[in-house]
Amino acid sequence: MDYKWIKSFVVAAKSCNFRIAAEELHVSQPSISVHIHLLEQYLNVSLFKREKNRVQLTAAGELFLKEAQLIMQQWEKSIERFRLMTNGIQEKIIIAITPLMVETILPHVIYQFINEHPTIEISILVEESSKIEELIHSGKAHIGISLLPTRYRHWCQELLVDSPLELVIPLDAFDDETGTYIDYDELFQTYTLFTDHHPTIWEDLLSKIHQKYAYTKQVSISQSSVVKRLIKDGLGMSFLPRMIVRRERMEGRFNIVPFTEFALPSVPVYLFYKDAVQVPKALLQLFQTRDYL
Repeated sequence: MDYKWIKSFVVAAKSCNFRIAAEELHVSQPSISVHIHLLEQYLNVSLFKREKNRVQLTAAGELFLKEAQLIMQQWEKSIERFRLMTNGIQEKIIIAITPLMVETILPHVIYQFINEHPTIEISILVEESSKIEELIHSGKAHIGISLLPTRYRHWCQELLVDSPLELVIPLDAFDDETGTYIDYDELFQTYTLFTDHHPTIWEDLLSKIHQKYAYTKQVSISQSSVVKRLIKDGLGMSFLPRMIVRRERMEGRFNIVPFTEFALPSVPVYLFYKDAVQVPKALLQLFQTRDYL
């Protein structure tokens, strides 16, 4: 049985259209027909029902489609393992991380691991927290670092960091070295509040803000990196996790204002994975022993 027969069958089964399958695989339509005919001869079964210009999967075709997809997945995994071995790589680990963690020291932690473990190949997928769990579940990533916990109780999960929120304002708005009295009402009236760059905290936080400060201009922005850039440009303010403003704080790029009007929530970051066998212990230990705050 030729792998090309399997691939032609799986692609043709998606659309039940040999022409579309041929275009997707960049081969001629007669080639698709020949591959499927040879596969049917090999299996001694009809995989498609042919009616005039239409084709449909038979019951046997639907059954074999599941097996064919597994064969293709295993083939691709085997080829990938061979490629890695020929390049001196023993393992490949895919880490899915939320965009917010890109702004912490996490990339430096991963870079350190890569330098210390040349036989392990690391790939990073930057994805919204709401999508990371599915990447792990589908096998497209091995480790998830997310602002949302996993819903799967049998997975391994731990709290990687719990970062306090801080009120971040433009540099010229307040000189924190003079001890000047902070007028929060004036801040909320003067500066636009950037919101919604975290998937869980803003509903409750905005409710408290609106109760306290009736006049609050706000703009929803999904990426915290954009929020930081706008604050640096003097265009507004926001509440940001301490772990993503440590560099800007050290470099004096904007002001961190003590906020005492009500208790602010913290931002938890979760590390989880489905299969402990696929995750190097050294990598987990490196994540667990670093101070992200």
